[in-house]
Amino acid sequence: MKKKRTKQQVLIVGLGRFGQSLARSLVSDGFEVLAVDSCESAADEVANDVTHVMIADSTDESVLREIGPDQFDLVVCAIGGDLQASIMTVLLLKEMGAKYLVAKASTTIHGRALTKMGVDRVVFPEREMAERLAQDFLTPHLTELLRVNVSHSMFEIPAPEGFVGKSLIDLNLRERFGMNVLAIKRNGDSEVSPPPTEVICSGDVLLVLGNRERAVDCMDSDDAR
Repeated sequence: MKKKRTKQQVLIVGLGRFGQSLARSLVSDGFEVLAVDSCESAADEVANDVTHVMIADSTDESVLREIGPDQFDLVVCAIGGDLQASIMTVLLLKEMGAKYLVAKASTTIHGRALTKMGVDRVVFPEREMAERLAQDFLTPHLTELLRVNVSHSMFEIPAPEGFVGKSLIDLNLRERFGMNVLAIKRNGDSEVSPPPTEVICSGDVLLVLGNRERAVDCMDSDDAR
């Protein structure tokens, strides 16, 4: 019998600044991350911060087949500067059944090409960082970590005082505000996929997936006060 996985698994290909930052953030939030890059120095920089690291050429079909992109919950192609490597890697990842594929784009045309190839989410890190900072200034209690699609993002939310002592099932965030709690960060640890009976403690940080506007409504609700 196979051992049941307890953590979401992510494959990140490309360890530039964006790839490294994303890898470290996901690991700190309780995800298992396999980071891949053809550059040994880039791989060495995150070797102590991620679950697994591999020095390999992602444009080599045999390499990706051995990794098995279809076994991961999320696959990220973080290659931006080398257009050919980005396109070839994305093509192979799609052919090998990546369940949800996010790819970094360096230009608008690059992004259009990735979209036409069937990438689930195309990201422009520099552009989106500027937008994210603007939104964070407007809603300082929400920190956006990853834009999933036009309307939904992954957020970190410090547990409001009104949440403390209540369970997730009592708060009913999913039904009331469309917010799915992916993990709870507490005292330096992260509990991924917490059960509905999990009680929120003072100082908890919630990692949630949802709509920003509805998340703001949640933080302004009576429960949050």
